[in-house]
Amino acid sequence: MSQEKQAAPSPFAALSYQDQQDRWLEWRSRQLEFQEGAVIEAPNAYEKPAAEVPPVTLPHFQQAAPTHHKNLDQVLARHANAAKHLTAFTSSNT
Repeated sequence: MSQEKQAAPSPFAALSYQDQQDRWLEWRSRQLEFQEGAVIEAPNAYEKPAAEVPPVTLPHFQQAAPTHHKNLDQVLARHANAAKHLTAFTSSNT
């Protein structure tokens, strides 16, 4: 008998998906307490009045940033000095 019970689906499981949803909503609506009255909307916590926002200051894009060529000039000078000392490669095995 226990095998027959396990093989047979429950009455709820035998229903279609839509019927299951309808039964679930019906059961859930009975569990909730319903109170008559006007719906009160809570204020939106993310909205702030415009008066509280501080003014925005933008950077002055017309002013050029200072250039720092000191390190680059040193690297280029070392490269030029090394290029002066280059010779053609010759293999020591020949």
